[in-house]
Amino acid sequence: MSGLIKSAERVAENASRFVSNLAAIILFLLVVLTCVDVIGRYFLSMPVVGAVELVRICMAGIIFFSLPAMFYRNDHVTVDLIGFFAKGRIGWMISIVMLVISIYVAYRIGGRVFDYAVRALEDGDKTEYLGIPRVITVTFITLSIYTAAVLAFIRLLVVFSNPSKDFSADDEDVK
Repeated sequence: MSGLIKSAERVAENASRFVSNLAAIILFLLVVLTCVDVIGRYFLSMPVVGAVELVRICMAGIIFFSLPAMFYRNDHVTVDLIGFFAKGRIGWMISIVMLVISIYVAYRIGGRVFDYAVRALEDGDKTEYLGIPRVITVTFITLSIYTAAVLAFIRLLVVFSNPSKDFSADDEDVK
């Protein structure tokens, strides 16, 4: 079983790295788009047509392609009000409970976004200016949310298999 968990960890780390790189590429494209739009708008009086739509799509890509890596690496924004609960057996149990809740919430949100993707496909919904089918963006968002849930499940297996290890949010336990 330990070998299977190690293999799952390697796959999860590679998937996490892949979607993080996608988010970084999209961020770079957003920077280029913004620079071209500003130069075109203020110096050439020719802004990029549909720049607002493209920025929205890029922002969705950055956010949702970062989500799986965040879930896997436990990079959530947290507030540690009671630090002494984060250590030892209680911290291990809290980590498990929080991961189960995270997986459930991601699965439910993924289901709702999937329903929206189906509706967008059925309705032929497109963006306002460029006419980009919304189903493309929403499908990638759905896949990203489900990937986050799967990677959180793999992290749950890792945490569950190592009760003696400290899995608090400050630790770099998954590399």
